[in-house]
Amino acid sequence: MRSRWISAITADESTIPLLHPSSSSLFLVNLLPRPVSSRSSSSAAAAAAAAAVRETRTPETPTPDSHLLSRLSSILSRRHWRRSRALKRLGPCLNPLHIAELLRTRPLDPETALAFFQWVGQRPGYCHTVDSYASLLGNLLRSKSPVNAEKIIVSMVKSCISAKDMRSAINSIRAFRRTGGPADFRPSLRCYHMLLRSFERFSMTDEMKDLYEQIVKDWILPDIITCNTIIKAYCKEGNIAEAKQYLRYLLEAGLKPDTFTYNSLILGYCKNNDLDRACWVFVMMPQMGCQRNEFSYAILVHGLCEACRIDRAFVLFSKMGDDGCCPNVHTYTVMIDGLCKEGKVEYAESLLNEISGRGLVPSTVTYNALVDGYCKSRKTEAALRIMKLMESKRCKPDAWTYSMMIHGLSKENHLEDAEAMLNEAIEKDSFPNVFAYTGLIDGYCKQGKFVDACRIMKLMELNGCKPDVWTYTTMIDSLCKDNRLHDAKSMLNEMFEKGLDPNVVTYTALIDGYCKRGHVDAALEIVELMESNGCQPNAWTYNELIYGFCQERTVHKAMALLSRMLESGLSPGLITYTALIHGQCKEGDIDSAFRLLDSMEVNGLVPDQQTYSTIIDALCKGGRIEESYSLFKSVTEKEVRANKVMYTALIDGLCKAGKLDSAHSLLEEMVSKDCLPDSYTYSVLINGLCKENKLQEAILLLNDMFERGIEPTNVTYTILIDEMLKKGDCEDAKRMLEQMVSSGCKPNAITYTVFIRAYCSKGRVEEAENVMLEMKKGGVRPDLMTYSTLIDGCGNIGFIDRAFSVLKDMMDDACEPDYWTYSVLLKHLIKRKQVNSVLANMSDLWKMLEIDTILELLQEMMKHSCTPNVVTYNALISGFCKECRLEEAYMLLSHMKERGISPNQGIYTCLINCCCKVKRYSEASTFIGSMVECGYLPHLESYRLLLSGLCDEGNFEMAKMLFGDSLDRGYNCDEVAWKILIDGLLKNGYINICSEMLSIMEERHCSPSSQTYAMIARDIRELINEPLIEIEG
Repeated sequence: MRSRWISAITADESTIPLLHPSSSSLFLVNLLPRPVSSRSSSSAAAAAAAAAVRETRTPETPTPDSHLLSRLSSILSRRHWRRSRALKRLGPCLNPLHIAELLRTRPLDPETALAFFQWVGQRPGYCHTVDSYASLLGNLLRSKSPVNAEKIIVSMVKSCISAKDMRSAINSIRAFRRTGGPADFRPSLRCYHMLLRSFERFSMTDEMKDLYEQIVKDWILPDIITCNTIIKAYCKEGNIAEAKQYLRYLLEAGLKPDTFTYNSLILGYCKNNDLDRACWVFVMMPQMGCQRNEFSYAILVHGLCEACRIDRAFVLFSKMGDDGCCPNVHTYTVMIDGLCKEGKVEYAESLLNEISGRGLVPSTVTYNALVDGYCKSRKTEAALRIMKLMESKRCKPDAWTYSMMIHGLSKENHLEDAEAMLNEAIEKDSFPNVFAYTGLIDGYCKQGKFVDACRIMKLMELNGCKPDVWTYTTMIDSLCKDNRLHDAKSMLNEMFEKGLDPNVVTYTALIDGYCKRGHVDAALEIVELMESNGCQPNAWTYNELIYGFCQERTVHKAMALLSRMLESGLSPGLITYTALIHGQCKEGDIDSAFRLLDSMEVNGLVPDQQTYSTIIDALCKGGRIEESYSLFKSVTEKEVRANKVMYTALIDGLCKAGKLDSAHSLLEEMVSKDCLPDSYTYSVLINGLCKENKLQEAILLLNDMFERGIEPTNVTYTILIDEMLKKGDCEDAKRMLEQMVSSGCKPNAITYTVFIRAYCSKGRVEEAENVMLEMKKGGVRPDLMTYSTLIDGCGNIGFIDRAFSVLKDMMDDACEPDYWTYSVLLKHLIKRKQVNSVLANMSDLWKMLEIDTILELLQEMMKHSCTPNVVTYNALISGFCKECRLEEAYMLLSHMKERGISPNQGIYTCLINCCCKVKRYSEASTFIGSMVECGYLPHLESYRLLLSGLCDEGNFEMAKMLFGDSLDRGYNCDEVAWKILIDGLLKNGYINICSEMLSIMEERHCSPSSQTYAMIARDIRELINEPLIEIEG
């Protein structure tokens, strides 16, 4: 084991030169001392040195006041300048820039320059900079006086506060040695060590490497400190390979690694998360002759805690005494922080007590670790106790203490306490950070208190804490969830105005907001904006867009996004596939949902309860109860626990199929499997009983809910109220409504609508209108069904004008009428003209409807200030298309175009499908072309109907041409194969043309997946054994 470890850290070469300088380095060449021909430097060299020193000055630095410098130079030219009152008056005005310029440009003798430099450096609040030290070196160099260069260099390096300062200091040293320093000047090893430590402080490992080689060039033998400093620097970066290089130098120089060396290696391995090697070095230290110290333990304990291996860290912490080591405050703090991150906060607090028991003084960082731990565990009272404890121990809470407390209180919705803590922090000048403000803003946003959130945001800026990307993202996300999309978009614009770059989370929050509200086009605009700003969508972004398209029943667009997602190198996850499966089910394409289920399993994803619930529910809603039950059984065999959604979907399906006994049995099975039914489960069963006219049994089931401690929802109550109203039990329905309200359950739009429908069915329209007013006063917005029901009620008693007034209210309320609403209005317009007309259903309406009645509807709408729009024409055209009345649909299309209204995607889809149904394929093809020109993506169902129809007519060439065109539209290749080739051509027996189209897909680099190829092959094999209907010329 020991030899293996040695070989691991000395691998690569068997023999390595002791000092391994690189062949060339501008830094080294410039630092090399140049030979001089005489005791003193030439005037040219001095001038060059001064110029080189001037180069270190930042170009944009303003030139100090020349008048002030002249006065200062005049004062210093006097013999007793220290006694000058004028100098004392000027002293407070002087800064390092003045001193640098004075020494660089004014003729001061070296003794005066050095004395003045020391005098001004002792003034309160004044600190020399690299530039002022460099100017002093230049002044002394010009005067050719003896220079204690090393002392000045050491002071200059100590003044560095950044990597930029260090580079400036090195440039000055380089200039000094290159252009005029004493011939024998060579920094000592002590000076080089100080430089190395400074480089290490600013993580300047490249410069350390150059400096090591300069040490070699100066014929100075590096010692253990030299190598250890460089090894530690590389290990801090996790660069073990470079650290080992210097370890080899150390070993070949005959030096022996010490505890510091091994501690550095442990640190390096920890930085690389290579804990096994870190532990190995730790274990081997005694065998290497090195005693482990407190730092050995502290480094490894910290590494183990960072890697969430808290138990091992604590074991190691407990064994410190075995090596005679006592944990210091830092080690305790690391352990406390690790325990807190694991949620073991009480145990961490016992370590805090142990610190005090050992006579150690916990630091602010120690207390902060506990405060943070309690806050994250949602125990803010305990966190406040720790905060008070630290104050009692005279340990002042800092900005982080307050920030964590404010954030923790905000998370627990103690917003008043959080804001009081914020004000306290400001009063004590412990200004909270952006983390604290954002936490409080988030708290107010989640409670819908956006005015307070904006107030805190302004307070934040007044206190010099600028809102960052996460602050704005928090606001945008909350505004979107509150449906305040306009305000959210304004907040995004404000970010741009303030020079902040939104990240993918910011953009996706807004995209999510738009998609959840059905504004997918607006969401796509945000995607274009984010991409134009160099921010690429991630999997979450795609998931939200896919969800949005599926919600608006355009799953073909969602599937196209799946292709784009894969092209972007992103892997679709469980959420992606489940959303797509839901979209396919929503459009009634359960076969494609099953295909997606197969795809996700092939791609190594395991469907979860939600995935299966979606398909089971869709099968039940489609009346395919046996298939849904079969899937349900297979799911439980796959060790996926059946949940209440699956059971409820099956119970609902059985109820709709009139199998109430089976539904009850399934409810009992559900309870026996420890899957407790919820209010929705009971609601579907109560609904099933009501449909079978078993109201009393339904009420008994409601009582059973109460006994089981399950609170009915407004859906449950509304089902019962509706059934009572249908039976004419208006008083019972009102009592049930009172019971509903008294239980704290607020009526929804459907609850009010069933009362409106009941009143309208009895001709009591005024009472129905009163219900509508009561509904609005209660803050419940009437929906499509509410308005359509009231319109129908008005029409039934011949109040056509009042019906159109309700339509006006509906449109003013941004509630778009649909096919059903317009059908109701048309029904009553027909009745007005044909008093004795009887319509069995709406299908009969569209079969007998004359175009004149449609024009009358449009005129009445205009008369009542209900301007017909594209949605109006969509509903009317779809009505005619459903009954294959294409000519009337064309007339309406012309009418809308004359009014300057362009067809939307829905109108084109209706017309294409209708053309296919009446076998006018050429016209359907023209509509597809027009649709694409308008920027719409035709449904694959439309292509399926068209291509199958063309094949039925034997027009295979036209079919292949249109199919080829469709492949340029960006559809998902698998979905094209599923819906056109498998569900279209193969189901109609067109094997050869299907094979040809598959070849076209391959030629266009649009090949389906291997599992889709397998589906096609399987279907072809099945068809080969059956008579073919394919007709090919």
